Amino acid sequence: MKNNDDKNIQNLVDRIMAETALESPSVDFTGKVMSEVLSAEKIKTSVYNPVISKKGWFAIFATIITLFAFLLFNMKSDATGLNFNFSIPSFEKILNLFPGFQVSPMTANVLLAATIMLFVQIFLLKNYLDKRFEK
Repeated sequence: MKNNDDKNIQNLVDRIMAETALESPSVDFTGKVMSEVLSAEKIKTSVYNPVISKKGWFAIFATIITLFAFLLFNMKSDATGLNFNFSIPSFEKILNLFPGFQVSPMTANVLLAATIMLFVQIFLLKNYLDKRFEK
C-alpha cells in the first residue's frame, strides 16, 4: 500500500514539474544580491565605543587628584603620626539666612525616600531605553 502511495505522489510531482517552466533569474540578480549582502554587513558592524570616555577619565583623575590635594593640605602631624582632618565645612552660615525655617523629621524622611526612588527610576529607565535602542 505504501509503495502505491509513493508511486502516486511521484507521478503527481513529475506532472507538476513537467507543466512548470524553468525560471531563470534576472540579468542583474547577482548584483542585487551582493549589494544587499554588503549593505547588511555595514549595518551589522559596530564601532567600538569605550564605556568611559576621555572626558570621563579626565573627570575621575581630576577628582582623585583633588581629593589627594585636599587630604595633603589638611594633614596635621604630631608625635603619634599623621592625622587627617576629615571634617566637613559647617553650613551654619547658610542655615542662619533662614532662622525660622525648620524641617520636621517626617519631611526629611519623605525627601530622602523620594530622592532614592528618583535614582532607582533613573537607573531602571536607562536600562530599559538602552535595551530598547539596541535592537
